[in-house]
Amino acid sequence: MSLKEELKSDAAAIRKNNAEIKHLQKNGAYAGNLQNSRISLKKNFRHKHIAYCMLNGKIYEQIEPKCAENNRPNFDWIKEIMDEYAKENVCVSA
Repeated sequence: MSLKEELKSDAAAIRKNNAEIKHLQKNGAYAGNLQNSRISLKKNFRHKHIAYCMLNGKIYEQIEPKCAENNRPNFDWIKEIMDEYAKENVCVSA
């Protein structure tokens, strides 16, 4: 699966998760586990999105021009994602 396809599927999972949380909260049920899951999904999506943009030639400041000092992404994780997907997309000409 390409990084773009992963981002699309992650975005769909986040939307589904949000809908489930909203439904549970409307019915007065506990949604804490789903809310924790949403935090994890959004964090993964953010880092994959930054990696995807950087693989397509953007610099970090173009992707997130305003970011609080205490909310910086993990650049080591982003580099791992970029390395993983850069290997898959290398074209070898014979």
